[in-house]
Amino acid sequence: MLKSRKLKRNRYQESLRDRFKGRFHHFNGFFVFFAWFCFILVLGAGLSRLYYEILDAHWFKLEQIDIAGIKALDRTQVLDAMGLIRGESTLGISAPRVAERLEKLPLVESASVRVDYGGRIAVSIVERRPVAVLRCGEQNMLMDSKGLIFAKVNPGQKNPFPLITGLCGADVKTGDRVGADSLQHINELLSAVEDSKWLSTSAIDECRWAGDGFTIILGKRAIPVHFGKEDFASKLTKLKNVLSTLNDRGWTDLVTRIDLDYPDRAYLEGQFPVAAPVEETAKRPG
Repeated sequence: MLKSRKLKRNRYQESLRDRFKGRFHHFNGFFVFFAWFCFILVLGAGLSRLYYEILDAHWFKLEQIDIAGIKALDRTQVLDAMGLIRGESTLGISAPRVAERLEKLPLVESASVRVDYGGRIAVSIVERRPVAVLRCGEQNMLMDSKGLIFAKVNPGQKNPFPLITGLCGADVKTGDRVGADSLQHINELLSAVEDSKWLSTSAIDECRWAGDGFTIILGKRAIPVHFGKEDFASKLTKLKNVLSTLNDRGWTDLVTRIDLDYPDRAYLEGQFPVAAPVEETAKRPG
């Protein structure tokens, strides 16, 4: 009977123990990765739950909106533009985005929004300051110092601002701007009137713009006073002297037109009395 020969182990062959240890090492790495994955998943779910719990917390719910700086604007207009809902979480409100919405209102020049996480929002608004009323077709429009036409004037509404005609047509709408050249002339004229201290804008019924410059309609008798396009300050001084002279002579009601667009003089039209010729007495021979 033949005996089986016992196979000798090859010293280069991996042992069963080493093979098991290698496989366990790979399994251990997979287990650690899986454990970390589950941990992160559970942590994310917990944080998400906590976040929504915080959003629903009553001390973060929007309960109060304070608005400062509005005069021409109505509070309801501001609230509608903000687009916020009472009771929503202040944590989800972006202050810069709300300010952007407010600045889209034609009457708003700038807006700042501060979110207080006690359920309160503070809003500060700087309204546009109109400097003139433009007659565009049949509609009167408000214009600011930067030339932006930002609002319509309601029929019958009185404004303390000068009325400028001849500058725009009926196709103009809110959001349009006056041309830079025309705006420069307008601002120079209005600045000169303000600095003059003696002529108020309420005394000016109309400022007519044409190719040769401005003509102001002045006083109850609607006297046209032509100013041209430049040097408004000195021309206002000249106008003051002209009106003073007319008043001293009692001719104020006789003048029908004044043109100041001359370097050293003013041109007046009216029904002025003609001075009687001086009679010369001939000398008799002695």
